[in-house]
Amino acid sequence: MPTILRVPVNFQAPYDVTSLNTHWSKSSMTPCVLVHIASPIDATIIGITSWSQNITGVPGYSGVTFKSTSGMTASNVETQQGQAATNMEAQLFLITAGITEADALAGKWSHALTTVLLVNYEALAMGQWIAEKGPLGAFVQRGQILSTEIMGFNQALIQQYGKVTRSECSHQFGDTGCTLNLSALGYVKTGTLTGVTSQTTFADSSRTEADDYFGNGEITFTSGSNNGYTFHVDSWTLSTKTFTLRMPTPYLPVIGNTYSAKRGCRKRASDCTGYANIVNFNGFGNFIPTIEDLTRLPVF
Repeated sequence: MPTILRVPVNFQAPYDVTSLNTHWSKSSMTPCVLVHIASPIDATIIGITSWSQNITGVPGYSGVTFKSTSGMTASNVETQQGQAATNMEAQLFLITAGITEADALAGKWSHALTTVLLVNYEALAMGQWIAEKGPLGAFVQRGQILSTEIMGFNQALIQQYGKVTRSECSHQFGDTGCTLNLSALGYVKTGTLTGVTSQTTFADSSRTEADDYFGNGEITFTSGSNNGYTFHVDSWTLSTKTFTLRMPTPYLPVIGNTYSAKRGCRKRASDCTGYANIVNFNGFGNFIPTIEDLTRLPVF
């Protein structure tokens, strides 16, 4: 028998670490695939199996029902030598996989941590092989089919990272670089929508903060169809008690939806001065050279 490099996980007595691999070496096997997907937005869990019946009681996945569906097909897992990224393409029929078109295209399942498992459906206590694990990529719609890619963790190794020189501060307001504790300073507000104009404009008549208080800040819905989604606030207008978002919400908000909003920062040096935090301003202000500065002949 050839050497098997994969080591099963979550095996239980009376089985041990060798049991599943021994089963795979037999001429008669009972394998099936399980897929576990966790949304990064609201922690919704979806379980899918290739077997003809639903599967429950999988060790390590207590309370998860892996539903039988003909709505998913997957490619082989592609593993390259060295540090090249691994990937696996999956196609999902929207309804049978339990992922709605609106949720998928709204980003609810983008970057969802996904684990593809190979198990013996007649003896789940033998544990599982992890065939692939990583975040889902972007969804591409083809009619009633959505295609996505499960990206291996080493995908991060091929990403390019850099710092853009800009006049404004590059810190996120309240992050570790900014150092301000927004909650402790009272800059995080909660409320309930009292009026809705569109997916980018809605109001809370109870708010009394000054104009632009939430400008360039963030708002997170805590109820309703947009629950868990965070959006960038383009502007806040006191006279109309209105939030205006930079990008539309995936679902139309409704009156009564609750939210949590963070005060914004326009990231100018004057803003950091106003917050007594100029020491952590990391923008370049007016000191970024223009193309004219770089190409101008020296003056003697």
